[in-house]
Amino acid sequence: MAARRHQLSKSDQVAIFRRDGWLCCWCKRPVIFSPVMRLLEREVRQSGNGGPHAYHHLHWTRSEAPLLDLLGAVMDHVQAFSIGGGSETDNLVTACNKCNGRKSAAPMEKWNGRPVEKPIRGKRGEPQYWDGLSSLFVMLARRNPSALTASEKSWLRAFVA
Repeated sequence: MAARRHQLSKSDQVAIFRRDGWLCCWCKRPVIFSPVMRLLEREVRQSGNGGPHAYHHLHWTRSEAPLLDLLGAVMDHVQAFSIGGGSETDNLVTACNKCNGRKSAAPMEKWNGRPVEKPIRGKRGEPQYWDGLSSLFVMLARRNPSALTASEKSWLRAFVA
């Protein structure tokens, strides 16, 4: 029987995103907190700017949510859970959706040995104040709390704790 993955609390996930500066630890791209994109899409529609928007999709498809397909913030196991890696915070890092998919369950020896694209580097250094749009999430969530899903309410509590 396979080991069950420990459910990481939203507070622990927020702490890891903040610890890593909302940057993918593999490619150094700034990542985006995905629930904000759903709230942003809702705001745009409510403003009367209806029509199709490619801000959010439940499955982060490229056609429906191109930013999340590439830059959606996810937790990644340094040593994959499927090959024995634990879910302790020191084995978890922030990753973009693309790197997480590319790494899959590769052991670090194989992942580190791959041909690497030149890491993204800021011309004037790494972002100092990037928050993955989490402040925008908190603002939009507080604007209409009754419209939040249970998960979004949990995220809001984790951010304001």
